[in-house]
Amino acid sequence: MIAYSESSFTEAEPILFIHGLGASRWMWWQQERAFSDHQLIMVDLPGHGKSAAIPWVSLTDTAAQIAHQVIKDRAVHVVGLSLGGHGALELAKYFPEKVLSLFISGITVQLLRYGFLLKLQSRAVQRNIRNKPHLEKMARKHFRLPPEKIPDFVLIYQLLTQETYEAIFKEIIRFRLDASYSSFRKPALFAAGEHESRAIIASTKIAPVVMPNAVGMLIPRARHDWPVQQATEFNRLLQKWITNNPNKEKNSLIE
Repeated sequence: MIAYSESSFTEAEPILFIHGLGASRWMWWQQERAFSDHQLIMVDLPGHGKSAAIPWVSLTDTAAQIAHQVIKDRAVHVVGLSLGGHGALELAKYFPEKVLSLFISGITVQLLRYGFLLKLQSRAVQRNIRNKPHLEKMARKHFRLPPEKIPDFVLIYQLLTQETYEAIFKEIIRFRLDASYSSFRKPALFAAGEHESRAIIASTKIAPVVMPNAVGMLIPRARHDWPVQQATEFNRLLQKWITNNPNKEKNSLIE
């Protein structure tokens, strides 16, 4: 069964957070306090964290596991970064009744020609995974984790296998946002950092054309990991999105 955690029930609508490739639910530590008035649900995707023993099959299979094992009979706002954003889209496509809205950042929505980089990048990732001092520095400097969270970060990060990484990489570069996603008609925000790749930035323009209630947003001065590096700004925008979206037209959601 996929691993996840959830906070106590509140009257506010629940929020599901889905992490990116190589991470796990620890990456949302700066959102836990900011959204303590909501029930927060945080998953470890197959092949990651405490779900490391669960093989990665596909985005669609992962969405089904989250829908049936994690969300169950609820409806949630779904927040996804990178790989987590692709997972959020699959939830919206196949289980729209379980999704109140989407807040997605850092995804590509067109076929990419990055296949030739797979082995090179995979080897680099595995080399870094074996380097404990590098991971400790990354936890401290990059993810800004407090000291007590760093040992768990290192242990969990080292669970990512080369097989899992390559299977996910192959699927992501083949992903395309097509008309099959247009049946999801609830609010959807596609964000990208100003300093991300052109392919990711393009998603903010393509998604609103494909999905009827989607909007795109470019985040000034931001990079791929802005939910961590610019957590205050991320939390402010997410709070505004969740608070305003149920009864507003799409063009007024992010004013």
